[in-house]
Amino acid sequence: MSLPRFHLPAAAPGARLTLPEHAAHHAREVLRLRTGASVRIFDGHGHEFEATLEEVSRRSVAVHLRDAVTARAESPLRIVLALSPLKGDRMELVIQKATELGVAEVWPVVTARTDAVARPALNGSRHERWEKVASGAAEQSGRATVPRIAPTTTLDAMLKADFEGARVLLLETGRHVGLTSLPTSTALLLLIGPAGGWEEREAALLQRASFNAVSVGPRILRAETAAIAAVALAQSLWGDLR
Repeated sequence: MSLPRFHLPAAAPGARLTLPEHAAHHAREVLRLRTGASVRIFDGHGHEFEATLEEVSRRSVAVHLRDAVTARAESPLRIVLALSPLKGDRMELVIQKATELGVAEVWPVVTARTDAVARPALNGSRHERWEKVASGAAEQSGRATVPRIAPTTTLDAMLKADFEGARVLLLETGRHVGLTSLPTSTALLLLIGPAGGWEEREAALLQRASFNAVSVGPRILRAETAAIAAVALAQSLWGDLR
């Protein structure tokens, strides 16, 4: 049985640290861990350590880190998932599943048809919550690396961002090729539009900016389904789901 895992950015050999409140509650009330229990601590940047709980109380849960252990390898395919923020908990679902599937970064990108309820993300209103979702998904899935959640930006600003690798734009069903038609790549920028779809002007702009228009099958998918399916397909073609 695998040991419980917790994400602490300050993790280092020999360190004595305190779990944040939400992680302490999970360790104490859900997992029912007690003083002396063995756990694993990772820093979110690929380093993982053996550790022991030194104190478990209502006041705090303290942990003593020991030796480093070999962390689970990351995918050979670096995926950056860029998508229009989704309303409700659908964005959290995408971040959770994308983390489990091995994405390296998530770029929230506001487009012309981004839902009005999701637009406040441009002001950073959801950023901390999304980072916690990614952290929790990394804990659960055994990753020692937590995907970077970039600050929410606009489509125009995203087009100016540096990215070395293939650029892919997911469009609804039509005369578009699938991911299998693309050449092998070690880095992939996957761009998913809003629930209302892309405006024609945006789709044309993106294709002029060297984005390859593809689809993920004959059916029209919800934005969150398309994002998860595209990541899984890319990992099965060029990553570590083969």
